[in-house]
Amino acid sequence: MPTRSRARGLRAFALAAVVLASASCSTVPTGGSIFPARDAGGGDPLSQPYVRILAGPPKPNGSPLEIVVGFLAAAASFDDPLRALARQYLTGEAQRTWSPFDAVTIYDDAKPSTDTPRDDVQQAHVALKGTMLGALDVDGHYVPSDASAGTGLNKGFTLVKVGGQWRISSAPPGLLLSNDDFKRAYRSFDLYFAAYQSAGLVADQVRVPINPGEGLGKSLVRRLLDGPTTPLRGAVESAFGPNVDVNRVSADGDTVVADFTYGIVDSALVAGNREALSAQLSWTLKPLTESRRIEVRVNGEQFPGAPWVIDPRDYERFNPDVLSSQPTTYYLQQGKLHRIDRDSDSPVTLGTGGPARQFTHLAVSNDEPPKMAALEKNGGVWVTGITPGSQWQRWIEGPGLTPPSWDRYGDVWSVSRQGPRKSQVLRAHDPSRQFTVSAPELESMDVKAFRVARDGARVAVIADDGHGEQVLVGSINRTTWAVENLRPLVPADDGQRIVEIAWRDASTLLVLTDTKSDRELTPWSVTQGVRVETAKAAARIETITAGPDPISLLAGTAAGELLMWDPQKRQWSTLVKSGAGAPVYPLG
Repeated sequence: MPTRSRARGLRAFALAAVVLASASCSTVPTGGSIFPARDAGGGDPLSQPYVRILAGPPKPNGSPLEIVVGFLAAAASFDDPLRALARQYLTGEAQRTWSPFDAVTIYDDAKPSTDTPRDDVQQAHVALKGTMLGALDVDGHYVPSDASAGTGLNKGFTLVKVGGQWRISSAPPGLLLSNDDFKRAYRSFDLYFAAYQSAGLVADQVRVPINPGEGLGKSLVRRLLDGPTTPLRGAVESAFGPNVDVNRVSADGDTVVADFTYGIVDSALVAGNREALSAQLSWTLKPLTESRRIEVRVNGEQFPGAPWVIDPRDYERFNPDVLSSQPTTYYLQQGKLHRIDRDSDSPVTLGTGGPARQFTHLAVSNDEPPKMAALEKNGGVWVTGITPGSQWQRWIEGPGLTPPSWDRYGDVWSVSRQGPRKSQVLRAHDPSRQFTVSAPELESMDVKAFRVARDGARVAVIADDGHGEQVLVGSINRTTWAVENLRPLVPADDGQRIVEIAWRDASTLLVLTDTKSDRELTPWSVTQGVRVETAKAAARIETITAGPDPISLLAGTAAGELLMWDPQKRQWSTLVKSGAGAPVYPLG
């Protein structure tokens, strides 16, 4: 996969449109709707509304506190991408050593404070204390702070007098932004990259800084060219080659023009790349273009040979969520497979060859017709079809297997728990052979559940390293066959038990937990690493499954009840009263 230079990532930060409101600056509303007007004077239809913060130079005879407040505002001004104004608040040496591009720290409930120095004192200290919410890493991926650790912000500034005026001689590296200013200065977007073998797209959420000098469309495409964030590196591919840059993204009537350097021609000539390029570009720009057609140009000219015009409707099949808008639900009851669609609940004939076996923990592939995988009571993951003549066949064997999970490529996955904190990830594509997948970070843990996301690139895991159950998320590198980039999503907590996890869509994971007080069902944004919301779950719920549709959330109980969540009434309704196994959607 082509990888962009880290220098480009730093350049994106150098052009950051970051805002920090303070007493020393004023606000000016600017921008408009995404397509504010369709006439000749309508301006750039790709502009986004935002509030411009205009900072000022150092206040004459300003106190140390006023100088720090002014510096923070000037350092956050997106109208000054090189931070020339902010450097006026620094001493000569500090101007040479301070870099606004080393980091971005987001905080809340913080104010600078200092002891007022006497007139004859030549040095002062100002502290900015509050709650640290998170940070942006070098590729624009938001990394939240560990809330359970109560991470505090404590940044210090040292000031000295230069020509009778207070100036900052030592400042923390990078930008310090309040949460409100961070929200004003950055927009959250999904970048889209090609899944393995261009089977579809994978979403990668980043924060893109507002830069009125180049426009949000160009900033977004430039960030797409930089490649995926760290958690997805090795798991996705980009059709854009390393020598592609974007000149401009603008509107020409009802068409959006994406103008690239000549490297886009070389990238498009690679077999299969042109379709992947079109899919990546149309899905990434969709929030700004309102699904209008996109024309790819080269240095202001028509694409060589013939116009290259992308109709986003042609690439809906690349949807990372994979499922149809009305997916079918399946569950086992008294050894029979049942299928629920919007109109009926009917039994389906399963394969033969296993009448004496008892199967649990059903998983459904996305094939047509689908395959069924299940755990057999005495061990092993078995697979069958629903067509006449299908037979149960054992695909995976090993001790203490976790419930099976299908991926979009037709592989079934499980983890063998081979001893206390000793686990091995396994996969199989057919009954002829199972494969071991490298996952060093999981090998010394007890793994309770392993779920592949519908996009085929991410995984979610319930694991215990001896300090309590936690939910980890990572990615699958299918070139080296390894589970990589594992990081905590839901950290271990005293008194917390992770009951179940399920993918709602390609980047949202549902987590069912038992806490000291309640059973909770929480959607987590995997790309942001934060809770979307938290809701109480019925105490009897033991299993969950969901699709992207808001009314697709289903649950099962130990007594065999099958429940459906009604988002309008915000309550559970009963679909099956008893005897039902856990409900599942394809690739759940």
